[in-house]
Amino acid sequence: MAISSRGLFSSLNVRNYRLYWMGAVLKNNGRWAQYVATYYIIFRLTESASWVGLTAFANFVPMLVVNPLTGWISDNMNRRNVLIATNIIASSMAGIMAIVWGAGLKEPGVWVFIFFLNGAVSGLLIPVGQAFVADCVPQNLLRNAITLNSTQFNAARAIGPAIGGLILGIAGPGWTLLAVVFFYGPMIFCLLLMDSASLTNSQEQNYKARRDRPSVVSDYKESVRYVFKSRGISAAIITISIISTFGFPVVQQIIVFSEEVFKVSPFLFGLLGSAQGIGAVIVVPLVTGYVSFMKPSVQQFIATVGYGLAIILFAVAPSYFIAFLALSFLGVMHLISASNLNSVVQLQVDEEMRGRVMAIYIVGVLGPAPFASLAMGWLVSLFGPRLVVAVSGSILALAGIILWSQGKFSNLNAKN
Repeated sequence: MAISSRGLFSSLNVRNYRLYWMGAVLKNNGRWAQYVATYYIIFRLTESASWVGLTAFANFVPMLVVNPLTGWISDNMNRRNVLIATNIIASSMAGIMAIVWGAGLKEPGVWVFIFFLNGAVSGLLIPVGQAFVADCVPQNLLRNAITLNSTQFNAARAIGPAIGGLILGIAGPGWTLLAVVFFYGPMIFCLLLMDSASLTNSQEQNYKARRDRPSVVSDYKESVRYVFKSRGISAAIITISIISTFGFPVVQQIIVFSEEVFKVSPFLFGLLGSAQGIGAVIVVPLVTGYVSFMKPSVQQFIATVGYGLAIILFAVAPSYFIAFLALSFLGVMHLISASNLNSVVQLQVDEEMRGRVMAIYIVGVLGPAPFASLAMGWLVSLFGPRLVVAVSGSILALAGIILWSQGKFSNLNAKN
């Protein structure tokens, strides 16, 4: 029986998607707690914003390295099985980090290498997970499912850093990393519980039908050409790349603001890191309801300019409380932007290209971030966090105005 697309949470009526969504909430709580622990470890070992930037670089740049392979795997293999395997490996990586910390390793260079390996695992996990959402629901529920998927990510963003900060304050980084291991368990269990026959697209059949597909490199070139020809998809990737460059690196510098500007405890650091998620979760009914009826171009203009203004407010915040409010507002803008751009791509892409195009989209999401984080960490060490972050937010807000005035956002309304 068909399920109505009306309702704020209509896609959760689909059992497979409900299982995926619940498992992802818990898994992402663990991932955010892990990020809190990793940045805390590096800053405590080095007391350097540059090292924090290098850590962000190590976490994200391997995702670019494995990206061509990720798209091929996503379109040619059973996505559910890939997700089961990668979640098991990611859980094991958290366990390795806990053991290494317990063994007393304090060399930051070795830690950065471990983060690099963990980033490679995430490079497989994230794009396949994005494409898998479309396997769980029918087409009429896809936009709602994408928005709720962004919501669960931001819900974890709200709770995970606070959990990580709490465990850090009580027991230290080792126990925080050990706790992360168990956050992956429910995701693996939920994937195993799914009814594979009810998934919208049979990846097993696709794999058998595509055994004569060209090599990974040729396949990737084909997908790049496809993206360039798709006005809406290419506009979405360009927009998220700009946000990734000037917006995402700010998150890694929260530890610097907490330690050097506001001088707060590890728990309050974790709470500040959760502010974006809290803001996003509060406005879920608004985003799944009223905002979803706006044109994608209007949504993106509001989100991009608002994102930049929120960063500026965070940079100049005179107190911890104002900084918390600024990051909460940033979380609202992030949810609108993430769900809007993801929806544009997923609704306009042809099914046989979905996995590879989503892999390229993730390049836009995460590709510029490691290099921008490296640069921001270096600049912060030279000029201080407030000035550098304020300039970054100003550039982002200005970029949003320019894209709107030149009509670039209108391409998000395009239908291929």
